[in-house]
Amino acid sequence: MGLQMCSSSSSSQHARVAAWVLLPLLCFSMVLTRAHGGESRKVYVAYLGDVKHGHPDEVVASHHDMLTTLLQSKEDASASMVYNYKHGFSGFAAMLTADQATRLAEFPGVISVERSKTYRTTTTRSWDFLGLNYPSSHTPASELLQASNYGEDIIIGVVDTGIWPESRSFSDQGYGPVPSRWKGKCQVGPDWGSNNCSRKIIGARFYTAGVPKEYFEGEPLSPRDHAGHGTHTASTAAGSAVGQEAASFHGIAAGVARGGAPHARIAVYKSCWSKEGHCPTPAVLAAIDDAIHDGVDVLSLSLEMSENSYGTLHAVLKGIVMVHTAGNAGPHMQTIRDTSPWAITVAATNIDRSFDTVITLGNKQQIVGQSLYYQGKKSSSSRSSFGDFGCLRSCTAEVFDGAQDLKGAILLCNDQREALFPAAQYLMDRGGTGLIIVSSTTDDMRPVTDCEGIACVVVNIDDAERMCQYSEDTSSAQAKIEPAGTVTGKEILAPKVAIFSSRGPSVTYPAILKPDIAAPGANILAAKQDGYVFKSGTSMAAPHVAGIAALLKVLHPYWSPAAIKSAMVTTAHVTDERGMPIMAEGISRKIADPFDYGGGTINPCGAAHPGLIYDIDPSDYSKFFKCTISNKRTPVDCNTTTMQPAYYLNLPSISVPDLRHPITVSRTVTNVGEVNSVYHAAVQSPAGVKMEVVPPVLVFDATNKVQTYQVKLSPMWKLHGYYTFGSLTWHNDQKTVRIPIVTRLTIEEFY
Repeated sequence: MGLQMCSSSSSSQHARVAAWVLLPLLCFSMVLTRAHGGESRKVYVAYLGDVKHGHPDEVVASHHDMLTTLLQSKEDASASMVYNYKHGFSGFAAMLTADQATRLAEFPGVISVERSKTYRTTTTRSWDFLGLNYPSSHTPASELLQASNYGEDIIIGVVDTGIWPESRSFSDQGYGPVPSRWKGKCQVGPDWGSNNCSRKIIGARFYTAGVPKEYFEGEPLSPRDHAGHGTHTASTAAGSAVGQEAASFHGIAAGVARGGAPHARIAVYKSCWSKEGHCPTPAVLAAIDDAIHDGVDVLSLSLEMSENSYGTLHAVLKGIVMVHTAGNAGPHMQTIRDTSPWAITVAATNIDRSFDTVITLGNKQQIVGQSLYYQGKKSSSSRSSFGDFGCLRSCTAEVFDGAQDLKGAILLCNDQREALFPAAQYLMDRGGTGLIIVSSTTDDMRPVTDCEGIACVVVNIDDAERMCQYSEDTSSAQAKIEPAGTVTGKEILAPKVAIFSSRGPSVTYPAILKPDIAAPGANILAAKQDGYVFKSGTSMAAPHVAGIAALLKVLHPYWSPAAIKSAMVTTAHVTDERGMPIMAEGISRKIADPFDYGGGTINPCGAAHPGLIYDIDPSDYSKFFKCTISNKRTPVDCNTTTMQPAYYLNLPSISVPDLRHPITVSRTVTNVGEVNSVYHAAVQSPAGVKMEVVPPVLVFDATNKVQTYQVKLSPMWKLHGYYTFGSLTWHNDQKTVRIPIVTRLTIEEFY
């Protein structure tokens, strides 16, 4: 019976919802248990390059023919197939043994066969901070929002954990008809009907095949977001405006919540499951393939891509702007994993907002930390009541075992390595009222974001020492914690690169500078189910860039994804509004460099009118991709004898990780500003490198809109050294167009 269900699922087009939702899981589970010669099967993804057939059905048939040849059985081929990629690129995911995968990789036309991986998922004030002011009684809308009509009818695809359609951030009030070019669908499920799609959420799909069964525990199979991550990112990118009376976290950070492109449409592709946000590659690739077919303009993936994804490359070849996260493995160097030169990879910063929380000690000394502590309307506790205060070196379960009654107590955990959620629970179970956490930066609010039922406050190391000294010197130390207050504006040092944001260079491709840009990602308030919550991560930074990309697509509909990326990178800020260098949080705070933020922190209004852009012929991406990322056999359509290092791509950056001899790198710029323009070069050489630019002046007119220049980089010493940083800026009276330069002097290839 089960085998018949699996084989019939591909032919029946009118099965009931429950059946077509469950059948892929049943088939997948049954195939997984089958073995070939005692060898277990796993999901493998075969990539076949561009689509070579006119109709998607023909592409699917070619995949089944190939798998039938491999498995010597049409029935086995049908049962083993997990996904067919048939719109933007050709390929399939299938259940195979390791031996079968090896043999499939040798088939003609197969570029690569790889084992499935799992990616992980990685705003009332942030848009004002970026200069995208929403109209109010005090301020008009920013010029970019007005000129782009708030992202009108741009379609942003969100590959994530789904969406909560009832959120006020997805109201379609005032929206016109769905754009006629839209080819997507509204896929229904047990808790998602066709009416959950709207003129705002114009499409919704979900992907279950190839996803391990344990990820579905307790979660209906539908586009609905039960984790909250996808709702948060979608509302950040394109949420409709919600007034400050509705958008706050229990009164904290009240303001108008909206996305960067509040009039853009949203297409949902649920490829990530469970609260931890597990995103298997076959499901992610299926989402990208469908998004290409459906007609999205921007695709936001708030998950950490671990390699150059051919799916995202094909999306860019179709003109879709791809936005990825840098990851949350900072602050150490070489923790960034995504190196796709065709995507915009986003680091995270803070914004000019803090949640000041006053701690008053029994000696009347006051310490200011940060928290999201609030007192509910039904709370009977008094703000002015003191409790016993103590300072602990460790807050493990063993420490709390002997303490049965800590009613009203406030404890400070002075061990930054401990997991703090258990400590808060231990303390709350014993009647405690406050937990104080020590961090090198109070901007990192992640430890207290989910703290409920108890006041959790972050303080810096110096203040922690003062508090512990007070506790040590006092026989009956006491403290009280006031609810948090919201502070915004110039008194807050911002932006700073967040401590968790992954840093470059890439271990695999250091000649491609990553990240590309930085955007707000720390303590971002956005939608979750029917309310609003704070989240931090580069997952929150990426949708900021996706929203801005949507505005730029309206303003410049014929710009390529490379042009939009260039506009963002070359106009980014490297100093704050005071002219001070942007800082990067870490084990110790430092001045940020391109490995922290790429070109700098995003400047939406500047990106709208960059003056010059660094465009890239998409075929150059394909050439790079096929020569460096395919399997070990001879790459398809690639003459390896003529290939040059990746820093010869016309990127808005130059990264040379192996500078042993003088080299010359060319870049080509296109004038998109005033027709008759003259730009002069300003050179900041990396330490230890002599840098020359020829010609030093670029002249543009109606005939000469494109100019090429050369950058000669010469090592000043024979040395195996560290990375050093510089920049090249083309400027005139109106425009400044800057790219980062990264070099490392080396003596030998392996040293």
